[in-house]
Amino acid sequence: MLPPFRRRGYGTDTIRALCHYGFITLGLRRLQVETVADNMSMIKAATRAGFRTEGLLRCSTWANGRFLDETILGQLTEEWQQS
Repeated sequence: MLPPFRRRGYGTDTIRALCHYGFITLGLRRLQVETVADNMSMIKAATRAGFRTEGLLRCSTWANGRFLDETILGQLTEEWQQS
């Protein structure tokens, strides 16, 4: 996201909208977010939307010429709160 639009809650709102689509429209039981472990903005947005950290995959993603750790976050239908 471009700097002028950061820290306004747009990322969390987008994740919540995608949860609604996944759980209500598609009828999915579980959703998962995968991001590089140092992407704190994504991790915070997903956590605010109700996702829980489930694990860390060490050196599993190739980006910018090196391997990076990846964080996995998940949410189940019964944990999701419509807002």
